[in-house]
Amino acid sequence: EHDRGGAEDAVGSVAHVAERLLIPRQVIDAALELVGRAVHAVLQTLDLATGVGLAEIARTQAVSEGVADEADRIARLVESCRPSPAVRQALTGRHWRELYVGAPIEETLVEGFIDLLYETPAGLVVVDYKTDSVRSEAQVTEAMARYRLQGAAYAVVLEAALGRPVARCVFVFAEPHMERDVDNLQTAMVAVRAEIQRRLTPAGR
Repeated sequence: EHDRGGAEDAVGSVAHVAERLLIPRQVIDAALELVGRAVHAVLQTLDLATGVGLAEIARTQAVSEGVADEADRIARLVESCRPSPAVRQALTGRHWRELYVGAPIEETLVEGFIDLLYETPAGLVVVDYKTDSVRSEAQVTEAMARYRLQGAAYAVVLEAALGRPVARCVFVFAEPHMERDVDNLQTAMVAVRAEIQRRLTPAGR
């Protein structure tokens, strides 16, 4: 996601505490941020299976975000995400969009919204859309290094809130169209808890 209200640094869409503690801030163009918000809004309401009405919904969201001239681009980015394997799999069973989650982690409330969540026999799968301006596989790999703890924070909060295992956290990049899983998710989840605890511990203690 192009950071709902900030740079691409939210835990989901965006777990607010984890956003402040775990995800490096980036400086991005305000118009790009608005485009990202519009893309996410379209993906919340669009029929992901058929894409029917995409152009009209994209135009509506573009106007709502004050970037009416970017409607075609917004539609293109949405259409890039829609056929992602993770999105396709989500549509085969129970799934939820723009889902609020919250739970106390290391004695602090971590809460936010997940773009797309679905069930599999192995466990829950988190999908997060990204509209970063990445142009190559190497840049996606670089971005994943930044987002690794973000994805793991989603998993930590979900498991704490629901008592159910999270099998995967998938980032769907709209541009270029690419899908990446958080590697070694369990290890990353341990790192999330440790990092939150470290950031919340006063210096010298």
